[in-house]
Amino acid sequence: MKQKILRKLNLTSVPQEQGRVDPPPFMMELYNRHAADGSSAPLSDVIRSFGVLDVIRSVKRGNTSEHRLLFNVSIPCHEEVTAAELRLFTLPNGAPPECTGCQATISVYNMERGSKGHGLHFLTSRRVKGSHGAWEVFDVTGPKLGWITPGQSTKEFKVHIQQGECAVLDVSLSLKDNSSAILIVFSNDPRSRRKDGWNDLKPTVVHVEDRHPPKTKVLIDNNEIPIDIHPRRRKRAEHDYCRRTSLKVNFKEIGWDSWIIAPPEYDAFECRGMCYFPLTDDVTPSKHAVIQTLVNLGNPKKANMACCVPTKLDPITVLYKENGILTMKHFYEEMKVAECGCR
Repeated sequence: MKQKILRKLNLTSVPQEQGRVDPPPFMMELYNRHAADGSSAPLSDVIRSFGVLDVIRSVKRGNTSEHRLLFNVSIPCHEEVTAAELRLFTLPNGAPPECTGCQATISVYNMERGSKGHGLHFLTSRRVKGSHGAWEVFDVTGPKLGWITPGQSTKEFKVHIQQGECAVLDVSLSLKDNSSAILIVFSNDPRSRRKDGWNDLKPTVVHVEDRHPPKTKVLIDNNEIPIDIHPRRRKRAEHDYCRRTSLKVNFKEIGWDSWIIAPPEYDAFECRGMCYFPLTDDVTPSKHAVIQTLVNLGNPKKANMACCVPTKLDPITVLYKENGILTMKHFYEEMKVAECGCR
């Protein structure tokens, strides 16, 4: 189970995170919203949260202030970046009693450093109001998303604040607390697109005239085949037939709760039971399973019984932290059994 989960996370080993992770509230809200509602999909498959690395410049002049925020962004090269958000925590102060709320215009620019000097590219701007500290979200995707590409690099933003008439409003420049600026990057992982796997197989329908009499007939591709069913086999089939059963996976029990934040546990389910003859429609047997079952029925030493295995697997949503990067993946494919069948 551990190795399977690691493969689905595109990891080779368990990340060595120190202590329990305390995620930002909005990441937990995001996870809870999409994990609870399978029909509610986020903007992209993968959502990563990057904390501000450094404030390399902060200047205030009269009614304006300017801050340069540095982020270390790491996106796997095989992923496609689709959008980005900059989250800033506003800090109003100095408002006289007659003011109903602080106002300011906040503009965000992307800073590019190159051999020919620095470049400044406008990303977004809007007016912010508020009389108390609050999170403000700025869409910094840009018209062509050219400022952010897969790989590892540092990204610098210039945040320019033009004050309103009666108050001073600024943004938090903290580096290590719950008010630190955060860059959210949305991306799609082509390798984790939903695939049905065995669901693409077209099951061979096996019609059973009567499961209980000693003699019965099955219809396989328009051919009627008479089969003798031993009463003992029939009795075992009724009590131990292929079915889905519960399999609770608790991440704390396997020592992964230090880096997997949510869910703390989930039901992966498993397939148990035997594929006794007759193979009915509810176990969606493949043609090979039908033939193998008939051979086993006539000569158990020549062929084993068909196996009870997952025939449909569903994804789960996981929030985890690796190398300090908080990540939410909406579709972790093939993480829980949805249906069982005979193969």
